[in-house]
Amino acid sequence: MKALLKNDNRPKAYIDGSVEFYDLTLKVDERCLIPRLESELLVERVLKRLPKNGKVLDLCCGSGALGLAIKSQRLDLEVVLVDISKGALEVARQNAKNNDLLVEFVLGDFLEAIKGQVFDVIICNPPYVTQVEYEELEDSVKGFEPKLALVGGVDGLCFYKKLSAGLKDCLSENGLVALEIGKDQGEAIKKLFGGGLVEKDYSGHDRFFFKEYKRVINV
Repeated sequence: MKALLKNDNRPKAYIDGSVEFYDLTLKVDERCLIPRLESELLVERVLKRLPKNGKVLDLCCGSGALGLAIKSQRLDLEVVLVDISKGALEVARQNAKNNDLLVEFVLGDFLEAIKGQVFDVIICNPPYVTQVEYEELEDSVKGFEPKLALVGGVDGLCFYKKLSAGLKDCLSENGLVALEIGKDQGEAIKKLFGGGLVEKDYSGHDRFFFKEYKRVINV
């Protein structure tokens, strides 16, 4: 009975083996999160802010949805996808191949994976669910999607703290940070990054954070 119940709760995207995201067909399975419709908004808003011939980092790339969607619209960009999960990166590689997109993949732990590289844009949909929130998630999420890609520490802010602390070593002087965030995290993340812009999703919840870093020229 438990096995039947678990199978009944399996997300449709995992049953189908693929999902549509920003005009791409992406393979998905239990090695990665299922890309959400709201994340298409993040791609749309980042595309309006991208420099020509820039270098883009998709951190915690999972299925590769964000980085591959951006590359599909802007072939002039150099795009690097990073994830700590070997399985997720295998899915992302397959998605790049299936969609004829040439990007770079790096297996590693967050910013440690790209030491020595500098990017014009860093886009990231990191784990941001708190441990308490995780326990309250629907069985279709908690029972199938990887916990590693969902939980961001006790307060859900673990990866935002790491990113804000490490930006000086990996973001260009006029760089952009674009993040997906939890609906109650906007003010905390603005504080971490010393300002920035919080934007809402389709439901009117805080869901995206942007900060453009401008080079200061001394006269």
